[in-house]
Amino acid sequence: MAADVAAGLALLAAGITSWARAPRSGTGPLLALAGVVWLAGDAWSSLAYAHRGPLVHALLTYPSGRTRSPALAALIGLAYVDGLFPDLAREPFPTILLMALVVGAAMLRYSRARGLERRALAVPLAGAIAIAGPLVVAAIGSDADAAAGWAYDAAVALTAVALAVELLSGRTVRAAATGLVVDLGDSQEPQALRAALARTVGDPELEIAYHVGGQWVDEAGRRMALPADAPGTRVVTVVEDQGAPVAALVHDPAAIRDETLAQSVAAAVRLAVANVRLQVDVAARVREVAASRRRLVEAGDEQRRRIRDELRSGAERGLADVSRGLAGLAADRTGETAATLSTLVAELEAARGDLARFAQGVHPRSLTEHGLSSALGELADQAAIPVVLEVPSRRFPATQEAAAYFVCSEGLANVAKYAEASGARIDIDAPGQRLIVRVADDGRGGADPSRGSGLRGLADRVAALGGALSVDSPPGGGTRLTAELPIGAGS
Repeated sequence: MAADVAAGLALLAAGITSWARAPRSGTGPLLALAGVVWLAGDAWSSLAYAHRGPLVHALLTYPSGRTRSPALAALIGLAYVDGLFPDLAREPFPTILLMALVVGAAMLRYSRARGLERRALAVPLAGAIAIAGPLVVAAIGSDADAAAGWAYDAAVALTAVALAVELLSGRTVRAAATGLVVDLGDSQEPQALRAALARTVGDPELEIAYHVGGQWVDEAGRRMALPADAPGTRVVTVVEDQGAPVAALVHDPAAIRDETLAQSVAAAVRLAVANVRLQVDVAARVREVAASRRRLVEAGDEQRRRIRDELRSGAERGLADVSRGLAGLAADRTGETAATLSTLVAELEAARGDLARFAQGVHPRSLTEHGLSSALGELADQAAIPVVLEVPSRRFPATQEAAAYFVCSEGLANVAKYAEASGARIDIDAPGQRLIVRVADDGRGGADPSRGSGLRGLADRVAALGGALSVDSPPGGGTRLTAELPIGAGS
């Protein structure tokens, strides 16, 4: 009797406490009603089983205390009918059937739930199983009837306390909010935000719209129309920051019913949106810097071509005219005068040659007119050591061709100065959307790219075009200079 009274008091206390501290939930009043009827059943035998109705009602509608399912409402009604008719409640078959249906319904609710809701339904599911077990044992009838009665009292008391603690502590909501923060810790990308929110609230079809420029867009930046609220299907929750809308969640109406969870979700969305905006701003600045570097490289190449053309059309042509004039004078003179003029002609021709090579180094004409294959052929012919070429005859974007040429030029210049090599090799390959340039020699290796300004300048030029330059130079193993440049659309 003491255990029976204690179970009733546990139901009543759990119900009153839940009712007082969580008035929006219907679980508290149901537990309180079950406790009152339980204690009344100790005084009047006609009410001995009447607690089954509100107890099953609380278990199958936790945490709201309400249901929209006709099947669930019918099952709850059966529990009330069973409890109000003692003769029916004492029959084994109705009791076993009722408990089987209650446990099955609790399991079905749990299996269909997702995220936060599923975690919250673990307690009523465990309570339904714990309460159904002793009742089924008692209904079957055996020597364990007394133990079943004790177990039933304990199961009811523990279930009532567990439901109240779960409802009032907000443990599930806090765990969900913490999990949301952890999920968003590694990435603030829009896709990560949507996935994290969907997992947290248990709605895999959740959508996020962002308010940008006076219109709603999805995570890919496409315009998006918010659906009209339709109770029972999808609802829209607008998240505001300082009174202005920043995002909208399109979700299942049952997904964000808890007020604490709704606040945590809104805070996470505001933080994530702010971080995404910062990332977009940083990315835009990075793109602008990269575009600026590229424009500098292209402007430098254009300036090189202009200087080359001016040298050839101006200084070199002037030297040629002077050389021809002196040669004509030398032809008309004899003796020492003719010899002196011939010497001047030879010096002018040498100066012309130096000027032509300088113009070639600034930006070779063959590179502009005939492409990389022709320009590298001329470069190899002028090299101090034999050079093997493997270069495709096709053309590439002008800026990438110029970068590739100067990588090869600088590479061969370093081979001549430092490598003590007997030969070198240049390989140009274009797999997919990349241009790969390799300059290798059989010299002494041990090159340190950080000690020379030439390779550092090349690395900057290649990086400005979105590529990368690497040097592999083990001591005694020769040097391999590799540049990789994008040549696809928009490169």
